Amino acid sequence: MISMNRKIGLLVLLIMVGILCFGSLAMAHDEAAQGKYYTLVDENNKIIHLTSTRVYVGDEYISSDNSRYKVMTVSSYQARCQYMGKEKMPVIQNNEYKQSWVFAMKNIVTSKGKPTIAVYHTHSDESYVPSDGKESIPGNGGIYDVGRVFAQRLKDQGFDVQYSENNHNPHDVNAYNRSRRTAVSLIRKSAPDAVIDVHRDAVPAEQYKTEVKGQPVTKIKLVVGRTNPNMKTNLEFAKKMKSVMDQKKPGLSNGIYMGKGDYNQDLSPRAMLVEVGAHTNSKEEAEKGIKLLADTMPTVLGANVSGGAAKKPLTDNQGSGTVIIVMLVVVIAGAGGYYWLNRGSSRQ
Repeated sequence: MISMNRKIGLLVLLIMVGILCFGSLAMAHDEAAQGKYYTLVDENNKIIHLTSTRVYVGDEYISSDNSRYKVMTVSSYQARCQYMGKEKMPVIQNNEYKQSWVFAMKNIVTSKGKPTIAVYHTHSDESYVPSDGKESIPGNGGIYDVGRVFAQRLKDQGFDVQYSENNHNPHDVNAYNRSRRTAVSLIRKSAPDAVIDVHRDAVPAEQYKTEVKGQPVTKIKLVVGRTNPNMKTNLEFAKKMKSVMDQKKPGLSNGIYMGKGDYNQDLSPRAMLVEVGAHTNSKEEAEKGIKLLADTMPTVLGANVSGGAAKKPLTDNQGSGTVIIVMLVVVIAGAGGYYWLNRGSSRQ
């Protein structure tokens, strides 16, 4: 026979296992307090980046010039980083036969049919103060306008676009849990070649303000979750995106940030979070920036948008579903424990 106190203790233990597995990921999706942001500095106290995403020891950043830094300490809102060297980036070259830019080491198999890109917004409230009047509009943020422009530009490029305007409010650490359902639905519906979660940052405007070929736009930052099983393939995808931006739209990239968390990127090897400007930039310049990003996607995906679509390399699926397996283990353990406990009580 099992006493009631022992039952309670065992159930608490099962709950703690779940918290250990997923609680740290939820906290990793936290952000700086309103009006605050993190400053990343190198060994010489030179500012290398600003971000509203909560910074943890172990986070990394690849700057616009491909310098890689690792966060060594975090004190209040300042993160001290160590220079790790220049990051080796994918090489693209102009293929005269195909009359397009392609990756020098292309590990992609093409097939018939339109390439598909899924687009959604985890933070449905994000807005642009100069254009929207405020930085947060619950359920109807200016970020939707940026997303619509992105979706339309992708369609103009020949992509099949699955764009979701689902609302995932409130803007809190659990927003990614709510948007996960949207991402899963998009993936099940269309098996997209890429899944893009469109955001905006919350830092001074200068961090994102730029010009590309004389046109004022906002920069694009790519964010990779470093605690998800797809981190390696997500990062390779991010590096391809940055390489194409650097080659075709110089000045557009604001680097790649590798932060603690998963950002639902365990769902796809080509899932990416993009920061399109900050709340201090104008929405019009953000829309121009996202258009330029859309223009790079055919090259990024190795897609012939007139009829062919890039398929995922065979290695892209390595690690996919690991988080799902862990979740199943926790659920099964909980269900088993519940059954065992009740079976024991039925024998009393």
